[in-house]
Amino acid sequence: MKELSGKTAVVTGAASGLGLAFSEAFAALGMNVVMTDVEAGPLAVEAERIGQTASVLSMTVDVSKADQIRAMHAATIERFGAAHVLCNNAGVGGGGDVADTSIEMWEWVLGVDLWGVIYGCKTFLPGMLAQGEGHIINTASICGQLAFGGNAPYNVAKFGVVALSETIAEETAGTGVNVSCLCPGFVATRIAESRRNLPEGLAAIQPEMTEEEEAIRAAVLEAFATRKPPAEVAELVVNAIANDHFWIFTDDAFQPRMAERAEAMQVGTSRPLIGRMADTFFE
Repeated sequence: MKELSGKTAVVTGAASGLGLAFSEAFAALGMNVVMTDVEAGPLAVEAERIGQTASVLSMTVDVSKADQIRAMHAATIERFGAAHVLCNNAGVGGGGDVADTSIEMWEWVLGVDLWGVIYGCKTFLPGMLAQGEGHIINTASICGQLAFGGNAPYNVAKFGVVALSETIAEETAGTGVNVSCLCPGFVATRIAESRRNLPEGLAAIQPEMTEEEEAIRAAVLEAFATRKPPAEVAELVVNAIANDHFWIFTDDAFQPRMAERAEAMQVGTSRPLIGRMADTFFE
């Protein structure tokens, strides 16, 4: 889609970080924006601000709930008549080793980071196909390209988002509906603070962080805060929509490791070890 003005964009996880930057960019282009997030308070503040210069519909949505995604779609169609851009962006961070991570944590991370994207695509894609126009942006992660140790649920979810996006690209070729897979590296978002959104039941059984874990968390937050600003990623997203780019990478820091992985797959050698996610913040 070359012309976005007057079209409608739906953004999940829109109260902060990448989702907020996407919403701001779409509004600046003259689009209607449907902003959704699980955090009602911050969402209301940001939606009111952006709504001063654009047509905005805001909804509190938990993307891990299919009925709430369907309600988001229904409200979008009722208000604006169609959805032209869908950003399946809402996500949470949830690490841990396979052997140690609780099933409840697995269910939470996969529910938001993978099922939320599946629900979004399944719900919005038929309408886009029917109208012969649309673009889906699925936010994966560099962890959808490289499986770091100690990051099990997140890795699995993001590899799933990559596979889902590639599948949709095959199935929608030539229909006027396109898809992009966004694989951010280090971007200044609040993904490292995902514990703030833990469901009540899961929060009750989560052990307190050790001093070492707290130190790692502090380093992670500092690393994210000093990396690429979300507004720059939003520019990449708008460019991908205009030029039908499938892959969106925010930096080239991980390209050598991705190349090593690809080479090992081609020649059938042992998988190169890339370390644990926490280690990457100290390089």
